[in-house]
Amino acid sequence: MNSDEVQVIKKTWEIPVATPTDSGAAILQEFFTRFPSNLEKFSFRDVPLEDLSGNSRFRAHAGRIIRVFDDSIRVLGEEGDVEKLEEIWTKIAVSHIPRTISKESYNQLKGVILEVLTAACSLDESQAATWAKLVDHIYGIIFKAIDDDGNAAQ
Repeated sequence: MNSDEVQVIKKTWEIPVATPTDSGAAILQEFFTRFPSNLEKFSFRDVPLEDLSGNSRFRAHAGRIIRVFDDSIRVLGEEGDVEKLEEIWTKIAVSHIPRTISKESYNQLKGVILEVLTAACSLDESQAATWAKLVDHIYGIIFKAIDDDGNAAQ
């Protein structure tokens, strides 16, 4: 990413990171509302959809999602940022491989992440494209780790 793109990401990120657990919860709530079968892969699968927002396990996972994005965004523009992103997201991918999450589910989540961020941050078309570029890069790292492992659900 060029320096202008990094600045767009860092500036617009200030909105969701200000309330990390609520921001992550908004993403997950929308994800499970639109794609309820994905809830089965989570420890809080026994919680009714309408009760998720108050569930401590759900909120903890929501906060972790935003923290990993925050870690990623913090390294953007630094020396070795590409390698640092690879390290962060390969670790996430490898930790999720035992759950046999399909690439389709990952892509469903990707779409929801971008939609929720666009709405929450009031992103214009150019800003949304910059975020899509970053998330595409992250997903490239995740899918490479899954493919290298050979255990991904297709």
